[in-house]
Amino acid sequence: MTRRLYAVSAIALLLLTGCSAGASEGRESDSAGRASASPEAPLTAETPVEGNDETTFYDAVRSKLRPDNVIPNATDAQLRAAGEKACAAIASGVDTLTLSLIDGEQPDASGFYPDSFVIIASARETICS
Repeated sequence: MTRRLYAVSAIALLLLTGCSAGASEGRESDSAGRASASPEAPLTAETPVEGNDETTFYDAVRSKLRPDNVIPNATDAQLRAAGEKACAAIASGVDTLTLSLIDGEQPDASGFYPDSFVIIASARETICS
């Protein structure tokens, strides 16, 4: 019984030692023992680039729309008008989860309008004041 206990202890020790050695390669430990990456230069905050909210809005909508969206040929003017409707709805307290900004858009199985939701979320982040 004692031999078996020694064997299990030795295997456990080897496994623990092997795992910790591989995990700490290329890293330094801080005073709390946590591993931290050792960068070559310190991380420095950058000043945010001031962008055009309208352009940011268009880019956000187009990048977040599903590949099979219902408005693949929407113009900037159409997106802007839908974004303004979204901002007005947000300001008036309308439940935007069930709001459709697109004529003929059908809700998904959950009752939400996914393409309108993208417009609403993007407008909220960029053009609504």
